[in-house]
Amino acid sequence: MSEKKLVIKPVSPEDLDSIESLVRRTSEQDIYPLFSAEGRKTFNNSILKDTQTIFDTDRFYTVKAIENNRIVGVAALRDKNYMTTLFVDKNSQSKGVGKALLNHVLDHLEGDSLSLRASINAVGFYQHHGFEATGPEGNVNGVRFLPMTLK
Repeated sequence: MSEKKLVIKPVSPEDLDSIESLVRRTSEQDIYPLFSAEGRKTFNNSILKDTQTIFDTDRFYTVKAIENNRIVGVAALRDKNYMTTLFVDKNSQSKGVGKALLNHVLDHLEGDSLSLRASINAVGFYQHHGFEATGPEGNVNGVRFLPMTLK
């Protein structure tokens, strides 16, 4: 039996459908239960637009994590210092994929800090990796998040 090898590399336009599917599945499993009905609707209505946006190479550095020829994670860094996206397939969580994606993004960071709006379900992950809350929990149209920064 061969050992699974995780590869992280930039996304390509052909990845859009797979990444959108990953984001939808992960959101339904991990994020939606923490949102109000309004939040689920808001988030669901923005997934396609937001996922398409992270493919804009002028503003985003977006990478995918591939294991066994399957995309199991995605991360996007906007304007070289703000992480907009970090999703890991439910079956690949707690196996180092999120950490690998985060470390890869940090290698491409410009400046001395990385900011983000953490989904409530991911706050523990970010705290474990040194992020600190920079304000109270936010709620925009039912979408809950915690602003955080790593210095």
